[in-house]
Amino acid sequence: MNDQIRNSEHAQNPAIELGMLLRQARGKKGMSVGEVAECLKLPARQIEAIESGSYDGMPEAVFVKGFLTSYGRLLDIDKAELKQYLNVIFPNKKSAYQNVSSNTPDGDLNFQHTPVRRQFPRWIIGIVIIGAIAAGIYAWQSKSSSESAKQAASSSQEVSNQTATVSEVAASNIRIVPMSDSDKAGSAENQSNANDPNNNQVNSATTEQILNIKIGHKSWLKVTDKNNKVLIGQVVSAGSIHEFKGAAPYKVVIGYTTDSSIQFNGKNIDIPKNKKRKAAITVGEN
Repeated sequence: MNDQIRNSEHAQNPAIELGMLLRQARGKKGMSVGEVAECLKLPARQIEAIESGSYDGMPEAVFVKGFLTSYGRLLDIDKAELKQYLNVIFPNKKSAYQNVSSNTPDGDLNFQHTPVRRQFPRWIIGIVIIGAIAAGIYAWQSKSSSESAKQAASSSQEVSNQTATVSEVAASNIRIVPMSDSDKAGSAENQSNANDPNNNQVNSATTEQILNIKIGHKSWLKVTDKNNKVLIGQVVSAGSIHEFKGAAPYKVVIGYTTDSSIQFNGKNIDIPKNKKRKAAITVGEN
């Protein structure tokens, strides 16, 4: 840990620095904000706020400190380094003690008949405080889980709308990507050699069209080949990559196209952009 973290007066902004450290560690692990939010049972917007070092609108400091600790543990951040950041961001408040006056007269030092006042056990107070903190965290996580459930329900509703067939998508959103001249030439050559048993293995390799789809966000994905065989038809997770081998043309329906990409035989395919962020594309049409 450098001197900027050990001395808060020289730290530029420890909350922002910790957020940058968490964001870099998340990138090294190849995790998205959505995946972290799902692991910690927190809304994605809170993960983004933590990584930006802005805790406005978040619960009490003790809860934020717990979130940061859980996040650091998930990313295998060095415990000592994380603790130093937390000590700078959330300094402990030391309680003040009152000194007993030394001006007590000598005649008042006999406390034999003075009733003893039993102090309330401090450990009980500590248990109550810990229980209150645990209850608060549980309530907050329950609220977050409820929000996640609502988001999941909303996502399910959106997915149900995304399962529309290609004919139900606006005509301006349908894109047909033709096969290249080299693909056509290869198909013609394979057709001429179809009856040659010595070329069966070569034909099977060259006629196979490879489709690669990378999904940027959780979305509905449906892919069918030229025989209308459904190769996939389900909700897929963000960052997932799907490869299909069959026969062109392929019909691709993506419910949420943001940050998604399509490659056909190693060539990038443009995805139509529209307000609904849905796309129906026919790839490899003659």
